[in-house]
Amino acid sequence: MTHNATESTPYVAQWGILGCGWISSEFAKDLCRSPAGRGASDISHAIVAVGSRSQAKADAFVAEFVPRGAAAQVDGLCKVEPRGHGSYAGVVNAPNVHIVYIGTTTSAHYDDARLVLEASKHCLVEKPATLNAAEWADLSTLAKKQGVFLMEGVWTRFNPCFLAIEKAILHDNVIGDIRCIYSDNSLDWHNKKPDSTRMLSAEQAGGSVLDLGPYPLVYTMMLMYRHPKNGLTPPAQVGSTMMLSRTGVDLASSVTLTFPQLEAIAYLTMNSLSSTPKQLHTRIVGTTGEILIKGWTSRPSKFWIRRLVDPAEGGVFLEDEEVDCAFDEFGLCFEADAVARCVRDGLLECPRLPHEDTLMTMGVRKQGGYEFLPGLEKVK
Repeated sequence: MTHNATESTPYVAQWGILGCGWISSEFAKDLCRSPAGRGASDISHAIVAVGSRSQAKADAFVAEFVPRGAAAQVDGLCKVEPRGHGSYAGVVNAPNVHIVYIGTTTSAHYDDARLVLEASKHCLVEKPATLNAAEWADLSTLAKKQGVFLMEGVWTRFNPCFLAIEKAILHDNVIGDIRCIYSDNSLDWHNKKPDSTRMLSAEQAGGSVLDLGPYPLVYTMMLMYRHPKNGLTPPAQVGSTMMLSRTGVDLASSVTLTFPQLEAIAYLTMNSLSSTPKQLHTRIVGTTGEILIKGWTSRPSKFWIRRLVDPAEGGVFLEDEEVDCAFDEFGLCFEADAVARCVRDGLLECPRLPHEDTLMTMGVRKQGGYEFLPGLEKVK
């Protein structure tokens, strides 16, 4: 049954969480913040179950991050108390759980998502959702068969600053016709973190393109692929270069995508050799100016519009115009809000991140030739 959006009480999304690592803790902390603080009055969130393969870890997570539950429980909108479970099955089979967030390791996402979907629960699975396109296609088919919502957790698509950038380019035309995107997302981890670290570990399906690559791809997918003039036409060419590490995962990758209908191209880089400079991670160039984005590639909070004095000549710019979109939340709450609204309204896919978009990005990631260890891919 769908919730009537006109009702005075907000729709409460009752979440279960799989995995007790860092990303799950950030997700939980964000859901503890009152939605009213970000201007949302139609939805709220409750965390009613947390699952780990260790009961002690699940209980510790609840005690540290959600001792009173999330915002809806604190506000008295949901009476169900949060509970730790020593198995993932305990979470997905809990009757009070409506939606499950999967924050486990990448190599486990497919199996964990199937567990959720087979229990007929809605599912938000952290990026990258699966190891390949075939696994995602299988999950998509299963979700539709079960009549439940499924989405990959690419939080940047719902970031309010990114929405402002998208509006400036696609609707306000502040830089004219888009021509180029240069975007980097990198971390200086090589020889500074143990090879067993998640992003460097072949056993955990690590690597730059899977872990870091989704964020530069967000800018390309939303500003070029979804550009009104592109008509959802896939990139004509996808080129990729990859350097493998001693563990077998990609140490550094670059991806180039062309969009002839826009006369536009994207240059994306990601590596574990050097950190992305905070003073500039993404530059979006148009015919009358450009947009510069600083901070985290995954979490933009302000950007600068740089307009050409004379587009016919080029090279000389007016003074940069700063657009500050700072927010207090970490940022995962914005995708959670979107998921809650989709579930409330009976949608099986999010219009802003449909299954097909995830399938396409999986294909882009495959271009470099990185092969997973035998047995990691459950569907090929």
